[in-house]
Amino acid sequence: MDARQLRLCALSSPFLVLILARHVRPRSENMKATVRDLFGASAIALVLSATASAGPLEEGIAAYHEKRYTKAAELWRPLAETGNAGAQYRLGSLYMEGHGVEHDDATAFMWFQRAATQGDAAAQYNVGASYAAGTGVPKSDVDAAKWFRRAADQGVVFAQLNLGLLYAAGNGVPQDSVEALKWMELAFFALPAGGARSDVARAMTDVTAKMTPEQIDEAKKRERAWKVQREVK
Repeated sequence: MDARQLRLCALSSPFLVLILARHVRPRSENMKATVRDLFGASAIALVLSATASAGPLEEGIAAYHEKRYTKAAELWRPLAETGNAGAQYRLGSLYMEGHGVEHDDATAFMWFQRAATQGDAAAQYNVGASYAAGTGVPKSDVDAAKWFRRAADQGVVFAQLNLGLLYAAGNGVPQDSVEALKWMELAFFALPAGGARSDVARAMTDVTAKMTPEQIDEAKKRERAWKVQREVK
């Protein structure tokens, strides 16, 4: 099933929903993530900032924003083939979108995975989303959880939320309400005020309803102790 056509899958309650959002795509200079509708088809726009120096990667980013996708692909492909994670991630985005190249989910996944193994957080999220949706690769909750975890450890908000929901449902990981609440709280505090944050709050309420006070305290303790773990390759 195409990730763009996915609807949220209910778990144990109306508020425990697995967000199988669109993949992360390059759109602006700042890192942002938004959910358009927690209870419908979700979309995420999350971007890695570009460096100030000019070069093929940056020229490709400029071409992408100008919708000169074929040019962007021409600039990024040589870099991707020589192992540049940023170019691999962005080239994968072009294949996922069918911009400048023929749409090919399997090829998109290949490039996302190459970037992800080098520590690119956005690519790691995309690999997790691909496994969760079965897009370009056989569906696997275990592999989705693995890659969401790596992205979550690097601070990708929706990876944190998806991971929390997987722990709440016991999909791909052992059911663990303490870990579920920890990851949900991390995502909650990183989200801007508004509908998405309110919906996450209701999901947290649903989870805590089945927890003891001691478990809730432990989850909050883990949330406070958590620190971003950047991957350096």
